Amino acid sequence: MNESPPRYEYRSFAQQFGRIEYELRERAGAPEIRESTEVYFVARASDVNVKLRAGMVDIKERIAVERGLEQWRPALKLALPLAGEALRTQLLPALGVQTAVSFPEEIDEQALRAVLRESAPDVVAVDLFKRRFGFQLETVQAEVVEVLVNGAAVRSVCVEGVDADEVLVFSEALGLLAYGNINYVAALKRITGLAAEPSFRA
Repeated sequence: MNESPPRYEYRSFAQQFGRIEYELRERAGAPEIRESTEVYFVARASDVNVKLRAGMVDIKERIAVERGLEQWRPALKLALPLAGEALRTQLLPALGVQTAVSFPEEIDEQALRAVLRESAPDVVAVDLFKRRFGFQLETVQAEVVEVLVNGAAVRSVCVEGVDADEVLVFSEALGLLAYGNINYVAALKRITGLAAEPSFRA
């Protein structure tokens, strides 16, 4: 796959963001709207972002934390059906799972869920629907996301870009810093009970 540069991210979750969403529309105009159905595989022992979308397993890893920002880079993409060897040597280690078990030669989504239930009890499959409103703010990108997590509604706002200073400037200008930086993996751990954290802001 084409190498994408690592990106700094400041993301927050809340039930609503009030003026921040208004500010984004005032600054950037009409958003680009995208919708997707995704499955996140969330592990108690791993902070790696592992999700299934459009028939591809997409793995991203956090490589740095600087001044409250998280820097993420794409690590691997695997197409379904997944080879059993790729599951054992690539996907499961990303989730912090080590096993010598042999798997079938090809594994589709249903079989993948079953394998994780049986082989990785500390890994939870979480079904998400996202409606993403994307904005271009000069040198950074921002988005407002309406998220259904196993059917429960929450919202997310994110500012991201390759330059940490610019991401911080725009996050502060929008008032996003007051909400705290929490990535999808950490948020889903809260929601599913894999991590004991305070609830999101109302």
